Amino acid sequence: MKRLLYAAPKNSIDAIIELAKVLDLPKSSLHGNPDLIVASMAGTILYRHLNRLDRVNVIQTIKMLASFELQSELISRCLDVLINPQWGEWSLKNNELNSIVEFHDDLNRWSGVMGGNPGAYGVAGASWSIIKQGAFTGNMAVLAASVILVGIHEFSYQETQRYTKEIERRKTLNRGL
Repeated sequence: MKRLLYAAPKNSIDAIIELAKVLDLPKSSLHGNPDLIVASMAGTILYRHLNRLDRVNVIQTIKMLASFELQSELISRCLDVLINPQWGEWSLKNNELNSIVEFHDDLNRWSGVMGGNPGAYGVAGASWSIIKQGAFTGNMAVLAASVILVGIHEFSYQETQRYTKEIERRKTLNRGL
């Protein structure tokens, strides 16, 4: 039997609460027919993996919701993951999540081999050079490149945390199956 990405609770109200956490939806928008809300939220999570006809059905289901705020939130999330799947880590398959985490782990491992974050060393060195010799094109370029490297390293770390959290959430939710 194939395992589901998410194990929804048995009653609709508990399912709404759990799926709202996954989709990061405002609680104020969660009113109306509970079964319709659960179906709409589940359809949103699966949206990018569906064929064209099923996508149309999901949008039609969302448009039947009583809350216009919830309709807007869910349609936005459906479209976001079509533009860039990584905007909704909840829409990614397990193997996609693992690939992303592996990529960022490799990037962070490379930084470790270079001795921590090479950008941080570059910022320090370029700053010292500017203080000691004054600002000129060469050391300003090194400073700018080093600041960019620090940013890339920090971005990679944040992405690793975000996707690892989603992997762990799925493990936790699937324990009930």
